[in-house]
Amino acid sequence: MTPVPRSDSFSWAYRAWFRIRLVLLHVMGPATLDPAHDPRARLKRDYARRRALDEQRRREAFIRKSWGD
Repeated sequence: MTPVPRSDSFSWAYRAWFRIRLVLLHVMGPATLDPAHDPRARLKRDYARRRALDEQRRREAFIRKSWGD
């Protein structure tokens, strides 16, 4: 299995830090901006991207394990 780049990990530490940053942006961040410039929207897009990559990696690992490759 190829190692996960640090910039794409979906570890518990990333998920906890995501929630902390989201709350901080909600409390102290800028007013709602258009989606292209809103830091909360950008943070949520990155979270969704990493979650999809993690699901894909887990699915591929399961298939390799079940087929014995």
